[in-house]
Order: sequence, then C-alpha cells, then structure tokens
Amino acid sequence: MICAIITPVGPGHEALLRDSCAPSVAQARGWSMGPFTEVRHLVMDDSRGLHGRSCRRNDGLAEAQAIGAEWVFFLDADDILAPNAFDAFGRIIAREPDLHAVWGLICTLDDAGEPALRDDQPETLSSRADFLSVPPYLAVQIGGFYRTAAAVAAGFDSTRDVGEDYQFYTRLWAEYPCAKRPEIFFINRRGQHSTGPRSATGQQWSETVTQLWRAQLRALPVWARIEDGKAPPLRMRLSDPADAAQLAHAQGSYFEPQSLEKLRALVRRARPHVVDVGARAGNHIVWSARQLEASRLYPVAPDPEAVAHLDANIEANELGGRVDRRGMGPAGQGALDALMGGDRVDVIKIEAQAHPLRVLEGARDLIARDRPVIWAEVARRDILRFVQDWCRSAGYRVADSAAHSDTVDYFAVPKE
Repeated sequence: MICAIITPVGPGHEALLRDSCAPSVAQARGWSMGPFTEVRHLVMDDSRGLHGRSCRRNDGLAEAQAIGAEWVFFLDADDILAPNAFDAFGRIIAREPDLHAVWGLICTLDDAGEPALRDDQPETLSSRADFLSVPPYLAVQIGGFYRTAAAVAAGFDSTRDVGEDYQFYTRLWAEYPCAKRPEIFFINRRGQHSTGPRSATGQQWSETVTQLWRAQLRALPVWARIEDGKAPPLRMRLSDPADAAQLAHAQGSYFEPQSLEKLRALVRRARPHVVDVGARAGNHIVWSARQLEASRLYPVAPDPEAVAHLDANIEANELGGRVDRRGMGPAGQGALDALMGGDRVDVIKIEAQAHPLRVLEGARDLIARDRPVIWAEVARRDILRFVQDWCRSAGYRVADSAAHSDTVDYFAVPKE
C-alpha cells in the first residue's frame, strides 16, 4: 500500500522544505512505515506563486493517483511530519478500517521551538456534527491521512486563495466516514506563511472560514455540549458563529461567565422568577434554570429567528415546564408592566440592544412592587443616565459591574 506525502512549496518556503520538512518525511519513513509498503514525497513547486496552494494540491492528487497511492497526506513546507506518524495512523486504521479521512491532534511549535498541543481542542471527533460543533481553529488542520479517491472527489477549489482547506474538510465530513483521534501526525510551525500574490493572512482565513462554518451550521442541526457541573451536560444549538454567545457555547462554556457569577452572588431568593429581555440564544435563561434553579423563566424575544433558536435550546434542555412564553414573539415589544401584570419578578436581565433605560421605564410599577435584582447592559453613552438618574430615582444602587468594549454590565439592587 502506497502513501503519497503532498507538499506544495510556495514563495519563501524553499529553505523550510530543504531544512526541516523533507528531512522529517525521511525520518518518519525510517522510523516506521506503519501499514504502508512505500511512502513517496511529492513536492509540488509553486515558488513563484503563479498557481496557488489549491491548484498544486490538486496536481499532487493527480500524481498520487497516477502512481497508485491509496492514501495521501498533505504536509505544508513549513510543517514537520511526526516521526511516528505512519505507525500512529496504522493503529487507528487497524481499529477503524472504514475511515476515509483521519486527523490527529493540533500540535504547534511554541515560542521556544517546542511542540505544544493547542489548548481547548477536542481529542476526538467522530461525526460531521462533532466537527461542526467546535470552532474551525480547534477542529482539524490540513495534515491528515486521506484515501486518495475521497480526496480527489472532494478536491480543492483552485479559485480560492483562502478557506479552501476548510471547504475540503466539510466535503469529506459530509460524504465519508471521518475521524479525529488523539495521535500527533505533524507539527505546525506558526508565523511562517508563504508570501506571493495568492497568499492570505490569518485574519482573512478566520473571516472566510467563519462564513463557511455558518453556512454549514444552517444546513445541519448542530449542538454544543457544555459541562457546567449539572447532569446531564447542557446542549446549545449552533447556527451562527458570528454570534458571541454561540461562539462561547462552541468553545464549551456559557457566554459572559464572569457576569453570570456576579449575578449569582446577588440573588437571595431561592428558585427565583427571572425575566430575560433580549433572550436570543437563551444563554441566560438556561443558566438561570440550571445554576439558580429558577422556578419561572420569562424570555422576552420579539425576533422570530431568536424565538426559533430559543425554543430549540429550551426543548433540548427540557425547560419547557418552567418557561412562560408570553414575551416570545410580537408581544415581547410591549412594556414589562403590561406583559408581567401581577406576576412576581425577582431578576431582570436586559441586553444593550433592548435599550435598558426604555425597558426600565416600562417596568416602573413591577420594580417598585417586587424590587428585583437588575442586570442591565448599558451603552457607554448612557452610563450617567443609568447610574445617576435611573438608580437614584428608583431607589437602587450599583452593587457590581463588568466593563466591555462598548457597554458596561451593571448589577443594581435596592438600597433598602
């Protein structure tokens, strides 16, 4: 069985190929060829930057087919093949012979030149949903073993100068059995990107791949899993990685965890009634249910798309019996006094886009009656109006705060 190592060499990478990349392939071949009878290193020259990485990878795939290679491995010229890469792959494919693509852990050279695993990455991915549930930079990298026929079928979009790698992965996960396993196949050298007319920056990669990730998430229901000390682990729907709350969920945590803990310290009533104005992804609703053991939850979300997302998270975490839906949909645009009537409120959370001062004005009666803890995300232009004017007139004081770039989270409690 033949494995072809495909290495496109872009402008400025000739020395890296000679001094580290090619020797690492020779070293790995000498260490153990694992399940392979032959390993060929196919160096695809693009030192003048005329073709682009995708085109040269496709050329490498065609050459791999021509020599009868059953498997390929993409190793960039600035990366290093692990000495035991073939042996590690052999163990995996012996256990899981149906796999068509196998990735290992993301490992990079640190500032001291020592290999280091990327923090927070999942050790294993076994399905398309698993792959899409984590941010792309934590999922996989190009260095992996691919069945040649599958890699050719997926191919690289040669019109792209950035994001073609992630597009390649999504095609493989959609069509073939794939897996990430806790082995190290190669070491990535950061900060040595190729130059030339078809090169791209890390920021360009991030922006492009986020768009590709979003498109995938809208096509397939994907759930983030968060361990929060409660059983079972909570599940949160992912549909838009540009949303900061969803990105936090994809990284395995609640959004704004420090602010959530500030709120926890101020809530005195057991099993409180919580109103969340601008609920959107349901981060605070789900947290309140699980961490505050809230007995009644009142999400206020007028936007239909937000309601659909919120409903999915409520159902996934079995919170329906505690959720009052009166503020979900068009009714959520009204004043809280009218919306809540005589029902008790112990906590009010208001996001900046919901215009906290306007919301508080519309909740004057229930605030005077129930004296809830208030978490208001206030735009910096409105800080004085909230801290000096509203708090003073309502008989509240600021008990804590958390600053963000454009807003400040204020936690206000009654003075009495």
